[in-house]
Amino acid sequence: MQNKLEFTKLKSVNNPHSIHGIYPYRGKISAIDAESLIKQLPKKGVLLDPFCGSGTIIYEARKHGLTAIGVDSNPIAVQIAKGKMSEFDKEASIIKIKEIIKSFDLRKKIPMPKLAARYFHEDTASQIMYLKQFFDKFNDYEKATFLGTVCLAARGCNNYKWSSTQIGSIAESKKNIDFFSKFFMKLKKHAYPVDPNHSKVIEADTKNLSKYIKPKSVNFVYTSPPYFDALDYTSNYTRIVHYIFDNDIQKLKNKLIQNYHTYARDMKQCLEEIKKVTVDDAIIIFVVGDKKRGNKVINGGDFFTKIIAEKPTCIIERKYTGTASNMWDKINKTNRKEQIIVWDKSKW
Repeated sequence: MQNKLEFTKLKSVNNPHSIHGIYPYRGKISAIDAESLIKQLPKKGVLLDPFCGSGTIIYEARKHGLTAIGVDSNPIAVQIAKGKMSEFDKEASIIKIKEIIKSFDLRKKIPMPKLAARYFHEDTASQIMYLKQFFDKFNDYEKATFLGTVCLAARGCNNYKWSSTQIGSIAESKKNIDFFSKFFMKLKKHAYPVDPNHSKVIEADTKNLSKYIKPKSVNFVYTSPPYFDALDYTSNYTRIVHYIFDNDIQKLKNKLIQNYHTYARDMKQCLEEIKKVTVDDAIIIFVVGDKKRGNKVINGGDFFTKIIAEKPTCIIERKYTGTASNMWDKINKTNRKEQIIVWDKSKW
């Protein structure tokens, strides 16, 4: 299998006409890249993404015909992934939300938690808090869309001067964004449902993977693991969402693999768990890359080769293309590359 897989150089990593624009989740893999690789796999079997984030890989795997399992310990990521993997009717959702809004007395403003309110016009914030009261009654697609609309509204309130993935300084004068209309827009725009058909998303720690997935039940593992330079998956737009829901960010961070000093140990434990749940001839694919740590650039392929006893069947290297990494390379005067590490268990 590994000799047949091809990893192409991407001209673009963006696909605006897809479900993946539902939320600007930090560090997510390109859907175009994921689809390109998954199309080379058989249409039968189970694919696991043990660090599924917002569900890009598992959605593309399910679309291809594979049974997909996603695991992540970040509850926001899990909710977005569940939204992508759920069955839904966008028209029914729109009717449902319109009926909910009709019940509101918008003359009374509902306050937003102070840390979150800094990012929004007061009228936009009040609309968000009105709908938040009904969050538990939303289906998974509606919940994911609501979270994504929060991010879009924050960007708009700050005069659209932030990028689609990074927030900037808070504007002194906020633009009044109609949250309701943006919510409806996103419900329509990203509605590309798939049939879940036994696929699932699990909120769990991958270091305990075998507690949730049967031994030797997974045929393919395809993932982009957490960055080993300790990227904060609770920052940027996601932080605003946590503020709105009064989540304890520090408590959540303690559950995530984003500590550079313990990363190798944690990831080694995850890899041992992956071995347990995969079949004897499983193909395991990790998309990693060079990372800058201080003044040093660390090769992702070398890093992962050192933390697992079994040597990779192959490591394919390519330049970053069409991503924010290009911009950071210019700023940091680096020339980082991306590595695709493939392990074929039948060779072990």
